Amino acid sequence: MKISVKAALLSGLVFPGSGQIYLKRYGRGFLYMVLVLAGLGSIVGMATVTALDMLESIQRQGGQVDIAAISNRAIESSAGASSLYFTLSLLVIVICWIVSTIDAYRTGKGMERRL
Repeated sequence: MKISVKAALLSGLVFPGSGQIYLKRYGRGFLYMVLVLAGLGSIVGMATVTALDMLESIQRQGGQVDIAAISNRAIESSAGASSLYFTLSLLVIVICWIVSTIDAYRTGKGMERRL
């Protein structure tokens, strides 16, 4: 298998930046990894805060946790400002994933030409 294809598959199917690490382009690889991990961390953080807020609010109102009530509140809160933040985080992740895959392939092709 060619170096360029292997690097692109690593970045596209394993994790963004892993193809660059394979090609010994550590700076680029870690940059893509950090950006994607930051986006994932922000999404998990938002989801955790929203879930804890909903749980606290439900417990304050009656002390009973009802799955239907949690679902209704989750639907209501998804239209708020956190939805924009979620969308932007997801957009950063997807763009980094695509750019990382293309960059790994192009870098690998350049290395193949030199060999």
